[in-house]
Amino acid sequence: MTPLEIRQATFQTRFRGYDSEEVETVLTRLAEEMERMVSENNALKTQCEEKSGIIAELRKMETTLTGTLMAAQKMSEEMKTVAKKEGEMILRQAELRAEEIIATAVRQVNQLQGEMVNLLRQRGLFVERVRSLMQGLESTLQWETEKDGSGESATVGPR
Repeated sequence: MTPLEIRQATFQTRFRGYDSEEVETVLTRLAEEMERMVSENNALKTQCEEKSGIIAELRKMETTLTGTLMAAQKMSEEMKTVAKKEGEMILRQAELRAEEIIATAVRQVNQLQGEMVNLLRQRGLFVERVRSLMQGLESTLQWETEKDGSGESATVGPR
């Protein structure tokens, strides 16, 4: 029943029936209480609909945030993977560069060792030439000394 139906309710009168004023007072109070309850119910329905809208919006936001979080985690993992690969590539390049430097240094050491052997050989040849020259000069001096002792004169300078 609606409050209006309660207000418009009519009862047949009987000889020993209820006091009509009391019945109308109770019905009026019932109608007013029912109006208050219907009004409150409508307000609660409106609030419920608003809250349902807010909940739906929050769920959408939650879904969006969850998707964003998942995308951020995926991106983070991808960035870690890329950084790891870049690190490995840098390390490989550094190792290759180190190998090149070592190979260059070994070549230079070998070249310097070869030059050193060559210089030692040249030194030996030079020492041998000086020794030979000195032996030749010594022979010449001996010959000159022997010649001077035998009565011939030594000449100094070119003839």
